[in-house]
Amino acid sequence: MVKLSIIAALATVTSLLNPAGKDCTGFGFQEVVYSYKQTGTMPPQVNESSSLTYGSAKDLFYTNNDSGGKPVVFEIDKKGSLKDSIIIPDANNVDWEDLTRDGAGNLCIGDFGNNNNKRKNLRIYKYNPVSKTTDIVFFSYEDQESFPPLKSERDFDCEAFVWYKNNFYLFSKNRTSNPVKVYMVPDEPGEQVAKKIAEIPLEGMITSAALNKDNNQLALLSYGRIYIFKSDNQKEQLSLTPLYCTPFAIGIQSEGIEYLEGNKLIISNEQGDIIEAELNKSKETGKGKAGSQKK
Repeated sequence: MVKLSIIAALATVTSLLNPAGKDCTGFGFQEVVYSYKQTGTMPPQVNESSSLTYGSAKDLFYTNNDSGGKPVVFEIDKKGSLKDSIIIPDANNVDWEDLTRDGAGNLCIGDFGNNNNKRKNLRIYKYNPVSKTTDIVFFSYEDQESFPPLKSERDFDCEAFVWYKNNFYLFSKNRTSNPVKVYMVPDEPGEQVAKKIAEIPLEGMITSAALNKDNNQLALLSYGRIYIFKSDNQKEQLSLTPLYCTPFAIGIQSEGIEYLEGNKLIISNEQGDIIEAELNKSKETGKGKAGSQKK
């Protein structure tokens, strides 16, 4: 198995989760303080935001509704004003869970939500905003043999992915005690195999991912945590080292994250809030409560 650099420090870890309520400094992360402010509210057309990625211009973002809706991506600003609605041709919204952009500027849609681990039609849509055409990457997990597996082994749901150097990287949303699995899928239309390349012990179910524009930092969002990794952008394969983590909005279904400039992030949740997060200070030197959310 090919391994990310993070695994060198984690290879001997056999248990995954710290008990709920503890800090998030395990596995090499430094707990930090972020400041939060609500910048807007999703328009009524977006009733269940499950993703965010950068849009057609600065301070514009694409988002989409969760499973079962029309194959539409919405472009909004940070206040939540609707700027555009794009119907994705040759696409069907079975369970759209995350958005990202590839190196050519195509909008990539992860139709891989798989709550019951039964799906055999997992796919990534690639929409070209210039030609207004759609390619499809079909894929299956190399280590899934049963549909569904036993309840104790149902870790083939996914709500988070990024694109890096001609491959997609998917992060599993686990409902058991297994580590977060990282899969690599070639960015090529047609049938592909998602190869498991790493396992990362993290607390919480991962709901979205974002790689910054310099490809040197990656954020993973979960129910209750934000994890930040340093990424070595000189490597051909995504390479991650634990950097920061912070508690975030426990109990709220936050499912979209994207980078702004520097260490700033923008986050959406299914309740319709649009939230800007900015790295403030480390927990050791800070006087406030880490992860407090202001509206």
